[in-house]
Amino acid sequence: WRDPVTGTVAALVGMVPEGLVLLTSLAFLLAALALTRRQVLVQELPAVEGLARVDVVCLDKTGTLTLGDIEFDRLVALEGGHDEEGVRAALGAMAAAPDANASLAAIGVACAPPEGWSQDGAVPFSSARKWSAASFGDHGSWFLGAPDVLLDDDAPERAQVAELAAQGRRVLLVQSSPSPLSDEGLPGDRRAEALVTLAERIRPDAADTLRFFQEQGVGIRIISGDNPATVAAIATDLGLDVGEPIDARTLGEEPEDLAEAVAAHVVFGRVSPHQKRSMVRALQAQGHTVAMTGDGVNDAMALKDADIGVAMGNAAQATKAAAQLVLLDGEFSRMPRVLAEGRRVIGNIERVSSLFVSKNTYSFLLVLLVSIAGLPYPFLPRHLTLVRALSVGIPGFFLALAPDPRRARTGFVHRVIRFA
Repeated sequence: WRDPVTGTVAALVGMVPEGLVLLTSLAFLLAALALTRRQVLVQELPAVEGLARVDVVCLDKTGTLTLGDIEFDRLVALEGGHDEEGVRAALGAMAAAPDANASLAAIGVACAPPEGWSQDGAVPFSSARKWSAASFGDHGSWFLGAPDVLLDDDAPERAQVAELAAQGRRVLLVQSSPSPLSDEGLPGDRRAEALVTLAERIRPDAADTLRFFQEQGVGIRIISGDNPATVAAIATDLGLDVGEPIDARTLGEEPEDLAEAVAAHVVFGRVSPHQKRSMVRALQAQGHTVAMTGDGVNDAMALKDADIGVAMGNAAQATKAAAQLVLLDGEFSRMPRVLAEGRRVIGNIERVSSLFVSKNTYSFLLVLLVSIAGLPYPFLPRHLTLVRALSVGIPGFFLALAPDPRRARTGFVHRVIRFA
């Protein structure tokens, strides 16, 4: 070891930062364990690092800002249609179908299925179509869906719909037609029968969580398939400055069509599953690191493309499979801790890296000097072990576990090398 060549080789081999790799893996592992204790399942370990870089969070309204348990509010019969009892009978018959969605299930609690109504045709609800239908022989065909899809542009009922939506209610329109269902098309002889309002309970911790994101400089985008006015009313109740809500049907489907809108606006309604994915890609193209939360199957594509996909605990299996993180108990208030844990890990890794690279830089310079001077290498292996333990190993261990709330910045390698 006193020989210059042998000492030089030993020093160069010692420059391999195997301890840094170990401490980095340990930091990621401990972060994943810490999040698991807080009911957050980390499905991909690199997601811990991505959390530190998130600067935009895209949120779905239902199941994220609200509890997701839809409740029947009231039924408003419209002039010129069936009486309220007749409309309730039709809704009860539709809700009795085995494939009824969450909205129909909530309506079914308040509207009992009538006797003598036999369903002979149906069109299931889809997020792209925004309505469902069922036919009942002599009782005709009945439609239930988004008023802004089923109503004509000049329909007088639109004013009443807007008034109810501004109160934060989800509004559905009931229509009837004597024509049978055909190829999932809408017959022209439909008649507006009633408006159904559904209420959603806002998560009690949603306002505090959104306030945390704003204080940390993280942008918020609320992306929902519901009426923009309804989404905006809920967001306003949570303390967000929503500006002008955007109806996504007026926008395109591709990322370049949505880029300007997602950069300038906060609330988007009537968003299709493909548009959710395109919005995430548009934000990424603008240099943002995007986290996406959701619980429905229609959120799966956007979660998969986001830098960090977060699924709620009650999400569909396909959505959970596409996500990097799963909030097991479905508590939205876990998000600040998730973000803080990612920042802590990446900040500590930078500090530990600076320590390790500083030691390696010193070793490399010492190797050059003793080689040029032709001197024996001044350290024995036992000396190096002691130096590494006291100057790098033990301090690095504690640095890897220290708190660090700073948001991750670009230029990691440049800062570490400059410091060294």
